[in-house]
Amino acid sequence: MISVKNISFRYREKLIIDDISINLSSDSIGILGPNGSGKTTLLKIISGLLKSNRGEIFIDNSNILNFSPQQLAKMFAIVSQEYEPTYGFSVEEIIEMGRYPYLSFWGFQSKNDRKIINQTIELLNLESIRKNRTDDLSSGERQKVRFARALVQEPKYLLLDEPTSNLDLSNKLLVTQILNTIKEFDTNIIITSHDIDFVRYNISECVMLSSGSIIYSGLSKNVINKKNIKKLFSLDSLPNWVI
Repeated sequence: MISVKNISFRYREKLIIDDISINLSSDSIGILGPNGSGKTTLLKIISGLLKSNRGEIFIDNSNILNFSPQQLAKMFAIVSQEYEPTYGFSVEEIIEMGRYPYLSFWGFQSKNDRKIINQTIELLNLESIRKNRTDDLSSGERQKVRFARALVQEPKYLLLDEPTSNLDLSNKLLVTQILNTIKEFDTNIIITSHDIDFVRYNISECVMLSSGSIIYSGLSKNVINKKNIKKLFSLDSLPNWVI
């Protein structure tokens, strides 16, 4: 379980996260909110990529500050929506980087490393492009490669920042299948998303974040409704096809 206790974060003079406290114990949690609500910042604080100005994060009752970077890399894998330069590496080389926390002192891959890499490439249907330069891929293909790199870390927590962005319907369905498979291997999923339907139908619990504060949380099927969505996005009305 991840316990977030009184977390606040400022960037310069702007308050991004405002005194958030919540226990994250479900196998899948979605963080919904408009742009600038603090979703990505909260994800980075949970993973240890950012240090909060105030408050504490506990992983199974242990303060996150007590974990080494290598321990955190085995515990958390994050797929960011931010641009990542790939410097001409191939698809396979990018995915192999996810095994870095497990490599020996000399940096050699074991048979188990190769097995996990190959299984992940097959799972995401990347075999046909595994030798291609990532610079030559479509935005959707790059997203899948980042997903694969995170999966080969074998994390306890997989953190996904807008995982369905730039993906067409067929690849959204593939992501759904992968997430269901991941749950079977005791990997917990925390995602940020603008895709309300994706969270509603695929993620067990939902946290609604507005201006750095949690306004609603609970089971997705209960939290995601027209009243809450209107408040979350500051809307007066919603079209009939929403929810």
